[in-house]
Amino acid sequence: MTINNISPNKLFSSSILKYPVDTSILGKVNYVNLDNAATTPPLKVVEKGLSKYMINYGSVHRGAGQKSKISTDMYEDSRRIIKSFVNAPTDSYVLFTGNTTGAINTASYFFSFLKGKIAVSSIEHSSSWLPWIKAEGIKALGGQQNTFNEMDSVNEQIQFLGRRQVLQYDVNENFEFDLTTIENLLKKNHIKVLVLTASSNITGYCPDIKKIGMLAHKYGVYFLVDACQFLQHHKIDMKEMGIDFLVASGHKFYAPYGGGFLIGPKNFLDSFLPYQIGGGNLPYITKTGEFLRYRNQLAHDPGTPNAIGAVTMALALEQIKKIGVEKINQYETGLTNKLYDALKKNPNVEIFVEKNKLGTVIPFRIKNMDSNEVAERLNSEYGIGVRAGSFCAYHVIRKLLGIKNDSNIIEAVKHGNTKTIPALIRASISLCNNETDIERLIKAINKITTRI
Repeated sequence: MTINNISPNKLFSSSILKYPVDTSILGKVNYVNLDNAATTPPLKVVEKGLSKYMINYGSVHRGAGQKSKISTDMYEDSRRIIKSFVNAPTDSYVLFTGNTTGAINTASYFFSFLKGKIAVSSIEHSSSWLPWIKAEGIKALGGQQNTFNEMDSVNEQIQFLGRRQVLQYDVNENFEFDLTTIENLLKKNHIKVLVLTASSNITGYCPDIKKIGMLAHKYGVYFLVDACQFLQHHKIDMKEMGIDFLVASGHKFYAPYGGGFLIGPKNFLDSFLPYQIGGGNLPYITKTGEFLRYRNQLAHDPGTPNAIGAVTMALALEQIKKIGVEKINQYETGLTNKLYDALKKNPNVEIFVEKNKLGTVIPFRIKNMDSNEVAERLNSEYGIGVRAGSFCAYHVIRKLLGIKNDSNIIEAVKHGNTKTIPALIRASISLCNNETDIERLIKAINKITTRI
């Protein structure tokens, strides 16, 4: 299918789009990836660009040879491309990480040195929530040292102390953020950073980033946005939206190999010792072990970097920019609406997002059937990959399913039984999908539900 001159066949290699799998019902078919909110396949230009880069691959920042110089230049140019794509402030640093989890852990380390609490939304992925608890809890221990046998108690203290420092603001009954609620939180507490997901990884809900950012700045609070589910589908502008820190993962926007980034203000990041220290990110060490430090991006780039991750992210973002985010969004939402309308007609399917808030993900379940079992059947019987579970966003799942008391779940998990953990099915759409993919899922769900 081609819409707005967008065709998956032109954007992805045939070996990816025509990946054969054996199924028990359809026989051998091409695999359908509808788990793109978890990981997207690499674009064709990314594959080609990677092959070209690998020929010139050499030591980044550490060699005088030709390959080292080429590799270093491409690696550093990746920062420029990323900054340009998100319109980051000129005085921002782009720090490369392994993923969004690494980016948030890095940010939480820096902020743990500052007074104040952290405000995190209730719809955040656990990667945007738990690192703050750990970092704040460790800092609150005050350098306390213990024996190995006391570590269980210490770990409990870290969680307890950290949770006291990390406050959550919730969505209302319409699954939207209320600015008054957020403002009351900022008024009553000394908040140092407000953390916001740009798009829910379960429902696709996109809050008003700019308005929430303005509110944070009104109270002198730093504003950190997790854009890993957003920037490949929507335009993002750090300057326009008032974003101080931005994090994302390459594998969400068609760039594999474990790349991610944290963008933040130069004057802020220059104020701290690096999150990690070792070789390459300091110029000299004295006899006594004192290390002289850089005050630049290199200070936060220890060891041999994941240059491939950085370069593939830049290649992917350049292609997304070339296509146009608006065109991408129109293409993807067209497919999502087709799937939504079909599922809505099936009386045995429950959908957990309203159509007027639809993005590129649809959370649903089949009545009287285990969601994990349905996901397994979609794969083994129909060659369709979806995701089932809580998607690392347990607050959202409990809210959507109306679970008020989870004591039985807690008790079961403590005894090794994870089957009681609530789960939904998530179908997530990207540029690699077409109408045929959507139709296969619709037919599969209809077949499965006729047997109920």
